Amino acid sequence: MNTSVPWSDLAFFYIIVVIPLVILWMMDLKDLSKDLAVSIVRMTVQLLVIGFYLQTVFNIDNLAINLVWLVAMTAIAAITSAGRAKMPRLRSAVPLTAAVLIAMVPVLLMFIFILSRPTPWYSAQLMIPIAGMLLGNALGSLVIALRRFNIRTPEDKEHLELLTTMGATKVEARQALIKTALRASASPIIASMATLGLVALPGMMTGQILGGSDPLEAVQYQIAIMLGISATQALAIILALRFSVHLDEEF
Repeated sequence: MNTSVPWSDLAFFYIIVVIPLVILWMMDLKDLSKDLAVSIVRMTVQLLVIGFYLQTVFNIDNLAINLVWLVAMTAIAAITSAGRAKMPRLRSAVPLTAAVLIAMVPVLLMFIFILSRPTPWYSAQLMIPIAGMLLGNALGSLVIALRRFNIRTPEDKEHLELLTTMGATKVEARQALIKTALRASASPIIASMATLGLVALPGMMTGQILGGSDPLEAVQYQIAIMLGISATQALAIILALRFSVHLDEEF
């Protein structure tokens, strides 16, 4: 299979996406058509920029640059999560970045030293894509957890005030909120793993098969990344919620 795609061939995919854009426009859904068009342009520009950047990073393959990029990716994910969860971004940036890094680094090290063992060990071609997969999948669940923790019903507020009045600490008073947030955020990854391989082939496995890897080898890597994603998500959410307790000024 030819894994190198000429830019002229890729252009056909932009032509095919014009069809739903035109249909939406004709259905008087011009706002939706514009939003979709803008998102396609943004996606293309962002991926091209990151593609050229990563090509440069891969060629340099410097430990310091790789670590700076890793921390930058994590900080962006943390700040994005805080913003979507209606939390103060500046105050949340450091604790949420720390929570995600603490959760992600052990999984990333296992990929480097146990599963792949690249040379050099800090190879950007392994470190950055794996970190990106872990962060990208953790982001959605982290937003769900933080949003559920911060958006409270009147009953939540009354219960929180009552427990605080009775002498409960911040963590103790918010245990019910933390548990509810954990349950809400865990549902997507549980549902995803429950149907993996039956409903659709996952991205990493599909990419390896298209690249010529043996299907069983691709399955091994997919199992590893799914276990890593679930561990990173769970630990990042637990730590983020615990750290968020100390950012919570209510009561």
